[in-house]
Amino acid sequence: MKKVNNSTILYIEDDDITRENISSYLKRQCKQLHIASNGEEGLELFKSFNPEIVITDIEMPKLNGLDMAKKIRKLSPTTQIIITTAYTSNEYLLQAVNLHLVQYIVKPISLPKLTNALKDCDDFLEEEIETKKFFTANIFYDIYTKELVKAEEIISLSKNERALLELLLKNYPAPTSYESIESHVYDFSSSKNAIKLLVKSLRSKISKEAITNVSGLGYNVDFAN
Repeated sequence: MKKVNNSTILYIEDDDITRENISSYLKRQCKQLHIASNGEEGLELFKSFNPEIVITDIEMPKLNGLDMAKKIRKLSPTTQIIITTAYTSNEYLLQAVNLHLVQYIVKPISLPKLTNALKDCDDFLEEEIETKKFFTANIFYDIYTKELVKAEEIISLSKNERALLELLLKNYPAPTSYESIESHVYDFSSSKNAIKLLVKSLRSKISKEAITNVSGLGYNVDFAN
């Protein structure tokens, strides 16, 4: 995860004038901006680019913003979501509460309010980069709680799986040698085959691409962009 000025933002708005005006502002605030005019298109862009921040209207064609946000939340529990809407009904507000939004901004959009919401995102992302290591958009290891989380569910790790993951994270960006794994995880009583089986087991939980083999050196861990 990254701070806002190094982050990707997805903005979804069906009103052409509002979309053009706010997009012009957002382009100056982030590394990359993706724009959609309806929730269905927005969801597809989210799946393609895994943005850190989503800003969306509610009432839109094909898929409304709240339903889209619910689908996004299932894919990624930590994506920062900001709702912008002209509607203030209790029904919408109650649905929004369960989505853990950064902010619910009533239209017309105030740039100071949007700036403050992005500042809240900035604070969250700065903290995230320190405590959570993301292997995919919705799988991360919390180095503070020592929990592996996938789509808001804690995934159990065996003692050796946790020890291996901690060792890979500790040594990153340098690769972790077979000898180091043998001594730290198995207390010198292991074989290369046992290490390979352990790596395979851990890969099945954090994603196959998250652990790479460095020829002749050992293993390294890769994080989501």
